[in-house]
Amino acid sequence: MALKITTWNIKDSDKLVTVAPTSDVEARRQRVRKTIEEINPDILCIQEGPQGEKAIDDFCTQVLNRQWLPALLQQNGEPIGAHDNDYETKGTQWIWFLVREGLAGKCKLQSPNVWHAFAGGKRWTVHPWGEEKPKHHSHYRHPQVLVFDLGAGQQIEFIGVHLKSKINLKSITRDKEDNLTGEYLKEALQARMKLATEARNVRHYIAAKFNQAAQPALIVVGDCNDGPGHDFFETEYLFFDLISNIQGDVVIAERFFNHVLFDFPSDLRWTAKFPDEVSKIPASKNPLLLDHILISQSLVRRGLVNAGIVEHEAYERHNAGSNNSSRSSDHRPVSCKLGKVA
Repeated sequence: MALKITTWNIKDSDKLVTVAPTSDVEARRQRVRKTIEEINPDILCIQEGPQGEKAIDDFCTQVLNRQWLPALLQQNGEPIGAHDNDYETKGTQWIWFLVREGLAGKCKLQSPNVWHAFAGGKRWTVHPWGEEKPKHHSHYRHPQVLVFDLGAGQQIEFIGVHLKSKINLKSITRDKEDNLTGEYLKEALQARMKLATEARNVRHYIAAKFNQAAQPALIVVGDCNDGPGHDFFETEYLFFDLISNIQGDVVIAERFFNHVLFDFPSDLRWTAKFPDEVSKIPASKNPLLLDHILISQSLVRRGLVNAGIVEHEAYERHNAGSNNSSRSSDHRPVSCKLGKVA
């Protein structure tokens, strides 16, 4: 069977869940629904999803007409929302897997307790540059794992992520030589180090899977809040890029993950545009690839040529005539088609 996977950060999707939508909310609902209908994924991973089981179930009713259904930890006979604390997610921006109605019976959401057992616990230590005493960090938005049953003893694990944001609310300060100084610099570096350790924690989970199966079928999807390459801080201070932490070491080829956009045109390989205040680059000239689908080698061998796409066309078509209040999101969806998964 073929399978289409899509990841999309739907900004402030909790605001779409209401019994009394404003005109802007109704416009956003329609744009989100029509975009997803055109993309037509089998499995959709959303970030900035609404908080809690009841809210995402309402989202699927009010926005998607239940064409896609949420994968929940809820069990038969239990009240919806009984497991909200078990998702290990803080705040209002949750990660959810939505599954095409006919495939819901093949999918099961895995408890984060399994993740903790495989990755070594809920928290880990972080040593900021030059500090002897470690700090502790954990996932603010805990990764969610969807297990898709292919039958005949085969399965695919989808790892949904929304890693730490690099947003910095401190005031930018510089010395006489225009070097960054003070709390802004400290906050920026700590955020990026924590972000990198979240990616490393994902790799700890992946490593555990390779210790259990020779060729596990794994797909990492979601908003990594960073992309390949080096921004100012990674070039001047940190000397690494985020995506390599998730992809792994290409020398250990069987554990290296391929990016589905590797052969997608480079000028279209972006999903959001945000201003870079440090380098003084406006949003219009700063396309960023923040949203990713990365696939383990056992799935790559089934063929990935021209498989990945940034869904610019569907996004632009259904956001024509919108404004900041009524457009669907500030991120574009990314999709991948797997031709032979079973």
